Amino acid sequence: MAYTERFHGSEDMKVDSKYRLSVPVNFRRVLESQDPDWTPDKLARMVLLVGPRLDGFVEGYSIDSIAEIQDALSASPKADPKFKALRNHYIHSAVSVTVDETGRIVVPQKVRDKLGLGKDEYVTFLGDLKTFQLWKRDEYQARFAEEADELGEDFDPDAAMDELLYTASPKEVQ
Repeated sequence: MAYTERFHGSEDMKVDSKYRLSVPVNFRRVLESQDPDWTPDKLARMVLLVGPRLDGFVEGYSIDSIAEIQDALSASPKADPKFKALRNHYIHSAVSVTVDETGRIVVPQKVRDKLGLGKDEYVTFLGDLKTFQLWKRDEYQARFAEEADELGEDFDPDAAMDELLYTASPKEVQ
């Protein structure tokens, strides 16, 4: 199986007084590797989704990842309500952003509005494999604490992963 670069890890970055935000280096490398037009003399691009279905965060996509979704949507029926909703989420709420030569973006107004983000505040970049999330740091920390409480202190990530990797799915058992 060929390895494809994915977004992983988390990092807090500060928005400056001009709403510029550094993109973590490992995220930039994924964006570069998944932008078919990128070369060392060109700037990497990404797409950020700011739709209402995203609860408290903005979702980031590489050019290849969003193209995969948008290609599927371009072949879908326009009149179907489900596909209208998908178009609204993946196309209408999309904001294109370019990473500058210093590794920063200017945070678009729609993103600032979605996150309630001001100058000199921190954003958490959160890798999620094919996508990444942008959270206002304080909001993410509060949400993470809530989720940890819901799982309880007995939650064992290794046992959960063993179940995911080594337990036959219901379809395989039949």
